[in-house]
Amino acid sequence: MLKKALLLFTIIFFTGCVERGFDLTVNNTTNTVTAIKSVDIRTKEKSSTKTDIAKMNDAVIKKQNKQTPPNKLIINNNMENKAEKKIKSDKKTIQEQKVESEKKRAEAKRLEDIKEKEKQAEDAHKLLERKLAQEKEAKRLAAEKERETLTRRTEIAKVKAEKEAEEKKANALKEKNKKKEQDALEKKLAQEKVTRERKAKEERLALERKIALDKKIQVQKAKKAKEALEYKLAKEKKLRDIAEKERKAKEDAQHAEQIRLEKASQAHKLAEEKKVPVATTESLIFKPSKQTYQKFGTSEIHGHVVYMTPSGQEISLKHTKVYLVPKNTKTDYWYTHYYLKNKEASSLSKTIVNYINATHLNIEKNFAFYGLATGTYYIIIESTYPQYIAKNKKVYIAKKINVEKYKKIMTVFSKKL
Repeated sequence: MLKKALLLFTIIFFTGCVERGFDLTVNNTTNTVTAIKSVDIRTKEKSSTKTDIAKMNDAVIKKQNKQTPPNKLIINNNMENKAEKKIKSDKKTIQEQKVESEKKRAEAKRLEDIKEKEKQAEDAHKLLERKLAQEKEAKRLAAEKERETLTRRTEIAKVKAEKEAEEKKANALKEKNKKKEQDALEKKLAQEKVTRERKAKEERLALERKIALDKKIQVQKAKKAKEALEYKLAKEKKLRDIAEKERKAKEDAQHAEQIRLEKASQAHKLAEEKKVPVATTESLIFKPSKQTYQKFGTSEIHGHVVYMTPSGQEISLKHTKVYLVPKNTKTDYWYTHYYLKNKEASSLSKTIVNYINATHLNIEKNFAFYGLATGTYYIIIESTYPQYIAKNKKVYIAKKINVEKYKKIMTVFSKKL
């Protein structure tokens, strides 16, 4: 019966993951639910990061609310693990091991064939690019030669035209000089007449402007006096209005503060009544890696983080930071022996973790890392528990992620405090 129940649960769980298009991971020991999805960046199929993360977030929160309490789950898991180990040890035969080995060899051969085809396609693409570059260079040289020929012809024609124009200009200048002397005399007489008329007109206009300016100054003085009086009255009224608003705002703030204190007291009392033991994990000390982080990879990770109270209400935590940590022996040991078991070290020393990149959650509780190279990474999210749950305690969410070439990985992290 136990084996049938486990088989039915596995079929239902993985069927749901396939329909959703992402993997959902539940860890009842750490009270954690994570979702992850990987898509190929090179594909033409459109993928909205914001929409995918929103769907994954809904699924994680729904699963988190259905999560079994840690104490009951540990007992059930121990009983199920013992029964499952006994069934596997009784049922597994040499024939099954042989079939599994043949499948692994076939899969390895299939992967080698795929890599070989990708290499052949890449070589063909490079050959085509070289050929196109050679054709483009040949066309450029031919066009440049044609432009040079056309430039030489244009320069010869230009020199000839300039010579003819200079001859015409010299002849025209002779005729013009004769006429210019006569026109200069007539122009001088006309200018003297215009100067006399302009001077008389300017004197008349200056007198009119002076009269108009005196009148305008008198009008402006009267207008300024009126505006000054109106401004003084308006300023006095504004000061009275500001004083009244400040008095009302002060009363409203005192009333709001009183209501807030009452609500905080009720919330603290309710939290004390519903308070559960805090799940603790060994604290980490994060230090930047000596290895320089270069964003030359072709993949990226997008994530969303959700924290929930024991009653299922979503909350925000202070000092939340997301670290990108490469897989190594020290990080694997912390993840396996402390994080997944919610266990703290007996000594006072803390684990030092070297990260290659770090970021903070934005206002929508999202984060992203770009330009990732192929490899295995840990996404570790560090926050601080609320004061009414635990003072000066760190809370962690961690996930190991395999990054392949040209992939966009979307994941949602959820933790019930």
